[in-house]
Amino acid sequence: MFNRSNHGILFSEKIATELKPRFIALSKIDSIDYFLELISILQDLANSRNQRLLSTYGAHNSKFENSQQIERVYTFIQKNFHRKITLAEISELVNMSSVSFNRFIKKRTGKTFIEYINDTRISYAARWLIETDLSIGEIGFKCGFNNIANFNRVFKKAKNCTPSEFRSEFQGIKRVL
Repeated sequence: MFNRSNHGILFSEKIATELKPRFIALSKIDSIDYFLELISILQDLANSRNQRLLSTYGAHNSKFENSQQIERVYTFIQKNFHRKITLAEISELVNMSSVSFNRFIKKRTGKTFIEYINDTRISYAARWLIETDLSIGEIGFKCGFNNIANFNRVFKKAKNCTPSEFRSEFQGIKRVL
């Protein structure tokens, strides 16, 4: 559960309702009993059904098998996802031909170059749909999509719902730190 938590986890309303009194009571417990109850709550959360990851973007630095090239690609895409990134540009970044780069990215990530960029964009879009009041069109353009129809199509393919359905489903959920 902790490994998945960096994507954000939405638990079912049922489990939230069941655990709410235990979370409230947790603040009144002292000593080792606090720790034991916290572990018990975390175990119940980990074993609960109907969990949903809020972000599906999967690649991150720990999965790069010490490859400087894929780290360079990852960093570049994280900094530039909001604009058009061409295959020629990214291939040049790692000193590969376009064909070699396509094979390289597919082998390392399991995704094509376009799928990899779109996953990054959709990850940011999902986060901004939940955390901000920006319009869906603004979010699509901020994420590097040139038109709203393409944004909606790619988002729906990745999340199995439209951006507006996604936002409605998570209405009221805000980033808590």
